Amino acid sequence: MLDDLRWEYKALILIGIVTISIVIYSYSSFNSGERERISDSSPVEPQPQPVPINIPNMTSENTSSSTENVTAEEARQIAGESGYTAGQPSRGSITINGTDVPVWVVPLQRGGRTVREVYVSIEGGQIVGKREFQ
Repeated sequence: MLDDLRWEYKALILIGIVTISIVIYSYSSFNSGERERISDSSPVEPQPQPVPINIPNMTSENTSSSTENVTAEEARQIAGESGYTAGQPSRGSITINGTDVPVWVVPLQRGGRTVREVYVSIEGGQIVGKREFQ
């Protein structure tokens, strides 16, 4: 019977046998062995872990009361420097020592273009950072 077949058919039969063997082996390996049951009879409650928080030291010559939130106009006045025109502040946040600090971002302009950004803390009104543009 196999002598009458061409070599292509013999190769297809061999590929079929190998494929069936692989399928049988893969499914039988999932069903062998002992099954382990996991029970939720004693759930473990997660314990809170303390996280170290570094509070930035926000000191500056331009300070206001540390208990009040600063308005956009106050932030504009705090960030103002001689020789610069303070633009419209926008809200943002920066990360200082791993802590996000909400700030007013005040652009300072000279000659019609922004040359510096000053970051004024919303809570307290201290200047917490500056960024220069070239």
